[in-house]
Amino acid sequence: MSTKFILALGVLALLAYFGVSYGLRQRFPRLEVAADTALKGRVSGVFRVSESHFFFLNDQTTPRYDFEAFAPAPSQKPFRRDSSSLNQYLHVGDSIIKRPDSAELTVWRGKKLSRWVYRPVAAGQ
Repeated sequence: MSTKFILALGVLALLAYFGVSYGLRQRFPRLEVAADTALKGRVSGVFRVSESHFFFLNDQTTPRYDFEAFAPAPSQKPFRRDSSSLNQYLHVGDSIIKRPDSAELTVWRGKKLSRWVYRPVAAGQ
């Protein structure tokens, strides 16, 4: 095979990668849940990309919700070490409620209640 042909295949593969990535972002927009976001619903699905988790609520596939900025409330009993963020803790079936303009989010898992607080990540961390 010639060098030009290999380069053309490489460019084609790169364009396909960017096209699929762009298409997925357009089809499933991501909503980063913050202090001003109001939510109420049940986690109905999880979208995992390497170490990132995004969630679908109430059987709706759009948007994907990102809860990375939420950490256990200071008054909350300690969780397992791998549950330092809400993205790591949530599972399908959990119920979520968050009032607008509130930094606190509540999760019900069966009979267990947990509280989470919005803590934005500082730039550069």
